[in-house]
Amino acid sequence: MEVVHYLIICRSLTYAQRTAKILERAGISAIVMKAPAGLSDKGCTYCVKISERWLSQALTALNTAGMSYGKVYISRGDINTEVQL
Repeated sequence: MEVVHYLIICRSLTYAQRTAKILERAGISAIVMKAPAGLSDKGCTYCVKISERWLSQALTALNTAGMSYGKVYISRGDINTEVQL
């Protein structure tokens, strides 16, 4: 069975940490990590990785908190595809 996650792109490590903290407070497990190569035109981009089942709740929590975020990708193994929100 293929493991599927969502990657929420953040503009800096600080924003990724803040994003993860908001999600954790909402009961959503979140992992801060460097974004995979090719997902950003900037060299040092971070993202927050969440389980596929939490995307809707995660975006609601971030919007409620007024936290901005970048693109969202669905990650299936080594393949990352941008999600149109």
